[in-house]
Amino acid sequence: MAISEIKKNAGTKSGILDRSKPPKSGKPKDVNFPKFFETKSSNGITALVIQDKRLPLVTSRFVFKSGAYLDHFMGESKCGLGSLTSEILTKGTESRNASMIAEEIDFLGAGLTSGCSYDATFVSSYSLKKYFDEVFDIMTDVILNPAFHEEELERSSDQRMNSLLSMIDDGDYLADKIFNRHVYWDSPYSYPIEGERASLKNITTGDLRNFYKKVFSPENLIVAFVGDISPDEALQKLENNFSEWNNNYTKADEIILPEFNKTPRVFLTDKKGAVQSSLKIGHLGIKRNNPDFITLSVMNTMLGGYFTSRINKNLREVNGYTYGARSVFSCYRYSGDFSVTTEVKTDITSETNKEILKELNEIKNKFVGKEELQNVKNYISGNFPMQLETPNDIASKAISLKLHGLEDDYYNTYIRKVNEITKEDIKEVAEKYLHTDRLIYSISGKSDDLKDKMQQFGEVEITEDIF
Repeated sequence: MAISEIKKNAGTKSGILDRSKPPKSGKPKDVNFPKFFETKSSNGITALVIQDKRLPLVTSRFVFKSGAYLDHFMGESKCGLGSLTSEILTKGTESRNASMIAEEIDFLGAGLTSGCSYDATFVSSYSLKKYFDEVFDIMTDVILNPAFHEEELERSSDQRMNSLLSMIDDGDYLADKIFNRHVYWDSPYSYPIEGERASLKNITTGDLRNFYKKVFSPENLIVAFVGDISPDEALQKLENNFSEWNNNYTKADEIILPEFNKTPRVFLTDKKGAVQSSLKIGHLGIKRNNPDFITLSVMNTMLGGYFTSRINKNLREVNGYTYGARSVFSCYRYSGDFSVTTEVKTDITSETNKEILKELNEIKNKFVGKEELQNVKNYISGNFPMQLETPNDIASKAISLKLHGLEDDYYNTYIRKVNEITKEDIKEVAEKYLHTDRLIYSISGKSDDLKDKMQQFGEVEITEDIF
């Protein structure tokens, strides 16, 4: 049979498929976000349980609804306090030193981690079901009885200061640090979570205890249990181990919102021996619970959020300026920012800025094409279910709902809302949230070679001694 005859009969009762054409994609369907059990313990802890018996594993995740944002209110030059507190939390209790904790966790084949973001402080564990009781008891000891030993603080502070010293040669870090400093000027988000060399020297074990007392309390806590554990089992563990814990909760201090800069500014950070420039360009953005978040995410994906985005295609494929470029809206509880990041050769830095501006103005001033918009919707719709593949993924999403005050059905309607977005919606949010006349340009590289050409973008300031 001739090829033409095969194609003619394709899709008929003959059952022969025409592979010369891509199959038609079906209409994207919403994902049914798994239901989770939610309750409160007798002393006010919010508990979420996501039961999954496919594997004999249990994860418990303690998330306190305060983080490095509070460093600003804990005394002069205390940035890094929340991060250090969370790190040293697992380095010793009243009955266990750091080595004992590590050895017990390793012996049980389990894991115990802790950390801090601007908006939350967490402690997590995972283990086989048969060892869960023992691991949970260790975790309870860590949370309720931290010792905050002086030697552990000194060790962690020294390690962190050495790490920061090595960052002097990291162009991306320098550009990011100066960007945050000037976009979030004088608000808690302007200070690095990991701290600064000067501030780390000021932090004492008394500061750690003060942060602990302010943040670690039942009313400020969300606990998520994930895996082979029932709601009754999880709640019973909380009651057995934490019912006597009644640390008085003090709500966060005043909220300090950053102010939008009125004019474009250029900040150059000199990096000795640099052969390229590290760029971070942007301005203030939105907080996580903004009602335009989903529409803005679609717009940003098209602009610079995935490999075939406009900015990456322009700078990488059309002009050959860089291996990659991206844009992102970083959203926190009280504020956020928009930024474009990339690295280019020194002599094409100003041309790169012009192309970025071109793409920002293009998406603001012209309607996007139907096919381009549909491709982005398909990408987001196809990628979203992969963010819910494991119980831990689901737990993270569930905690995010509570942390940012989102509706419980937020993820159930996510794909539908993405696919309802129109070209008019994209243009509207681009006009509303992209401010090309108020950009902060943070560039690390050869300042002497850049300063004259960068004056066309705004007032230039050379930053020195940023540590």
